[in-house]
Amino acid sequence: MTEVFARKASGLVRSANLLDTFGIGFMNQGVGIAVWYMASLGLYLYPQGNMLWGSVISVLMCTFGVALVWGMLGGSMPRSGGDYIPNSRIIHPGVGVAVSMANAGFIMTMWIAVLAPWVADPGMVILGGLMGWDTEWFTTPEGLFWTASIFNVWGFIIVSLGLKHYNAWQRVIMFASTFCLIVVGIVMMYYSKADFISAYNAAALEHGSYSYDETITQAAAGMAVESGNEINAQWNWAATFGLFPAISWATAYGYQITFICGEVKRPQRNIILGQVLAVVIPGIFMIWFAAGLPRLMGNEFLQAAAYFDNGEEPTAILDGFTLPGGASFVSLMSVLVSNKILLAIMGLMFILYDILWMPISYIAWNRASFAWGMDRLGPMWFTDLNPRFATPIKNNYVMLVMGEIGIAVYAWNADYVLGLGVTTMEALSVWGVTSLSAILFPYVARAKVIWDASPYRWKVGLPVITWAGVISFAYVVILLYEIFTTDGLAAIQNYGTAFFLGIWVFSILWFFLWKGYWKTKGIDISLAWKELPPA
Repeated sequence: MTEVFARKASGLVRSANLLDTFGIGFMNQGVGIAVWYMASLGLYLYPQGNMLWGSVISVLMCTFGVALVWGMLGGSMPRSGGDYIPNSRIIHPGVGVAVSMANAGFIMTMWIAVLAPWVADPGMVILGGLMGWDTEWFTTPEGLFWTASIFNVWGFIIVSLGLKHYNAWQRVIMFASTFCLIVVGIVMMYYSKADFISAYNAAALEHGSYSYDETITQAAAGMAVESGNEINAQWNWAATFGLFPAISWATAYGYQITFICGEVKRPQRNIILGQVLAVVIPGIFMIWFAAGLPRLMGNEFLQAAAYFDNGEEPTAILDGFTLPGGASFVSLMSVLVSNKILLAIMGLMFILYDILWMPISYIAWNRASFAWGMDRLGPMWFTDLNPRFATPIKNNYVMLVMGEIGIAVYAWNADYVLGLGVTTMEALSVWGVTSLSAILFPYVARAKVIWDASPYRWKVGLPVITWAGVISFAYVVILLYEIFTTDGLAAIQNYGTAFFLGIWVFSILWFFLWKGYWKTKGIDISLAWKELPPA
């Protein structure tokens, strides 16, 4: 039956060990940036959210839901290609390619478009603020574009040189970024709240900014005008669940491992273990900072800082906050530190967690498009491997062009791209549909042969993978509810939904176009989805 596939063997090499497998999931979580996102945008939208409880619940749901779903599906179908492999074999190939194209094609392009410019702002802005540099250029459209383009091209190059080359970079950056985060955590735990208030007031006096108490009172006045939110030390459950979309950045994105499942050594062990570790270890950091930041700064101050980090009006109040580096948690903690080496380590944390998102997006795109090509759902050059580097380099050129276009749009019109709602599409299209695949896996006739060969046919009443799918799907429902009911995310609700539907329609047309084309050549590609593609 293998003649239906574009190649008799994939040509991909199983070179990723457990550290590499865990690493791509861990770094895609971007835990250092997730802490910032939770304490910044999360508290800006939901000031009365409890970061600690939100982190604990999110870690538990993603460990027993998201991680097990992707781990058991990936270990049962150890082929590179991402969500396309399980969804096409369990639900329907049309759904599989639609989810995959929305994810590996559009969403990964948007991640490059948004996250590559983040190296400049807030990345270089935070680092420069701590070091006393002039960072104004990095906030201009030109600064955003050229900085982002450098790291986009870098991502293209290291992925084109093969997975072994990428893994070498990943190990260095993973350990360096985590070292920086640990240093920030030690600073957070070493000092007391009284120490912070004293140092903050001294820095405010030096730079003509608000004092600790004034930061809270001025933010309260600004929030009342801008959103009607208020600063309050008391937390509530509704606001805590509202933090989930921000916290999910550190708990739900380890699934990126699935794009290299065909290149993982001992896949039945390393894929599921890598997925679980890629939630648990970032989760420990999230819980640590969710407890430590309020201890150091106070809940009311954190709510105020979130306003100054994200607020847009009234400008008369916002302009009074003049501390260098802005109101990110790292910038605020820097008032406690005078050593330039220590400040550089703290400032580099954001950039180091950010930069690997570019090559990871390339891996997702080229492995997914390679998998479509193996099933003949795309041009044959999708499956062309460079003989030296064992990677589909031609596919990377497509992402390079798409990424540069996205970066240019972001640099000169950032609000528009952010309004596309990347996280919304990922939650609904990728996590939601794949959770459904996990629920159905043991029961679907089309996947019976694969399920019967799975090493994870454990049962606790129902199959464990079904329970994991239910938990994962519940997590997705919470995310979507919070995204679609939050006033501050109106742009995501409108533009994101429209683009999501458009990409799905295009993808389904793509599926029928290629299926029809190969039928005219006498090849019934529907036979491909009755088995796994060649290893």
